[in-house]
Amino acid sequence: MLQNQSLDRSDHAEAFTARRHDSLETLEPVWRLLEAEGRVTAFQQFDWMRAVETHLARPKGMKVFVVEVSDAKSGRTRMLLPFVLTRRAAYSVIDYLGLNVCDISAPLIAPGYRFTESSGEALWAAIATCLPKADLVHIDLIPSMIQGEINPLATLPGIRRISLQSFDVAIDGDPETIVERLVNGRMRRTLKKSSRRLAERGDVRFLEATSREDLETLLPVMITQRLERFRALDRFDLLADPQVQAFYTDAAIRSLQGRGPARVFGLSVAGEWIATAYGLVDAKTFHLLIVSMAGGGWEASAPGIAIIAQFVRWSRQQGLTMMDFSLGEMDYKTGFGGQPHDLYALSLPLTLRGRVAAAMRHAAARTKERLMARPRLFAFLRPAVRLCRRMTSPFR
Repeated sequence: MLQNQSLDRSDHAEAFTARRHDSLETLEPVWRLLEAEGRVTAFQQFDWMRAVETHLARPKGMKVFVVEVSDAKSGRTRMLLPFVLTRRAAYSVIDYLGLNVCDISAPLIAPGYRFTESSGEALWAAIATCLPKADLVHIDLIPSMIQGEINPLATLPGIRRISLQSFDVAIDGDPETIVERLVNGRMRRTLKKSSRRLAERGDVRFLEATSREDLETLLPVMITQRLERFRALDRFDLLADPQVQAFYTDAAIRSLQGRGPARVFGLSVAGEWIATAYGLVDAKTFHLLIVSMAGGGWEASAPGIAIIAQFVRWSRQQGLTMMDFSLGEMDYKTGFGGQPHDLYALSLPLTLRGRVAAAMRHAAARTKERLMARPRLFAFLRPAVRLCRRMTSPFR
């Protein structure tokens, strides 16, 4: 039974036991208790994970399971780790249950529990005892810290830093001046120009979706704007998949009913929706997932930047203290004060096929890094990059 647990922060490795659960529902009471009293981000909330399973894992024939890790002596639950087993043409792989819609790989941590950094090997030894048969274990998007504490996944043996980074910024003080205090000079000039141009075209309205009708208005706009923009950039976007669209829609609807962390926003001028945003909210953090914006004649007014300023202000009004700008380096993130944080991954082959698959994944990642440093060559080889993505992505 879970309870508040105060452990001293010794350097001695702990001993764990692990048990696999092949259904999220069997753990729902424990899971929700960890949500309420333990340490968890919005990406690990039960309702978000259940939507991932329902709309993204199950239709693709993937097997979702959860590893419950307990203290070997007391039997108390220390953490829960959600995973997914995917069987592909040439190999099978165990991934963290993220499926490209979760920016953070981390366990749910029991209330009061503090993981010791020296316990990574013992943790993995316990987890490995109950994993289903597979060729490869691959866990990526692992931050070193979660809410100021060690992320146990970042201590696993064989962990390595990846090129991708996340960006966030602390927000505090008066909501009315938060944007002005965060932004750099270049972003400040962009916002002033955007505000002036938008006001010239009509009444500007910022909307937080608080009803089913609001979602039915904003979500189709978000999907259309996003796909049009990515099509213009000649880039693939997950929202092209109807199941991904259904996932985001269902998660937003359930959140209106108090069963999830999703929030949706829109920005209109003279009644025309020119930008939307989709994010998750936990106790103190807003996690930005999607920003969409109108193109064409609206581009000069920077509608994407304008709606970011609006939901940063909204977040502070709600008493939030951290703005998570998600993965990947973009000018607007540093423009709003975002600070980079390294991310890590674990790729552990369990069979010969797994070693081949891991080597191919690593080679593909290194090749992409080199190509991104040479934009002209990357543009020339983009069709091959898309083919590689389709071969490795579960959404194909």
